[in-house]
Amino acid sequence: MTAPETESARILGYLQSQAKSRSIDDLVQRVQEAVDELAEAARALDPAKLDTLCPSEESPGEEWTPRQCFAHIVGGNMAGATRILHVAHGAEPPGDDSPSIPDTIEEALKKHQEAMDSLYEHVRDADPEGNLDVRWQHPMFGDLNWREWFLFLRIHSKDHARQLQTMDAQL
Repeated sequence: MTAPETESARILGYLQSQAKSRSIDDLVQRVQEAVDELAEAARALDPAKLDTLCPSEESPGEEWTPRQCFAHIVGGNMAGATRILHVAHGAEPPGDDSPSIPDTIEEALKKHQEAMDSLYEHVRDADPEGNLDVRWQHPMFGDLNWREWFLFLRIHSKDHARQLQTMDAQL
């Protein structure tokens, strides 16, 4: 996900205002809607073309496959979910260990949904105003708190669902 500075500032403003003003249940619903969009886009991919290189919208001049894009989004969301639920309950965010991603779309989607369901359960049990002083670095948006990171999962899922759809149209 790359964006010009003004777009990054707009997205950061959205993350900050919406994460602060919306209820946890509303945030859960919004993240899950995006996770559902991602699952739909992933299931629409032709399994025979998962390893076909496509131009990267993220990095002009580079190519990656639908499988690589999908593994990125699922792995990123799962790692983010682990950090979010730890911080929401007062622990320090764990390191950047990348989770293993199953080889098939359906298995990966199942594992992804399990991680999201665990996250939803943990953030619903957390103090919605607690631990917001704990922040950690996002490469585009700077330091975010756990609620902002949680809402970022929506943007990340929607962005890559759109990217998978674009790749599917190119194949």
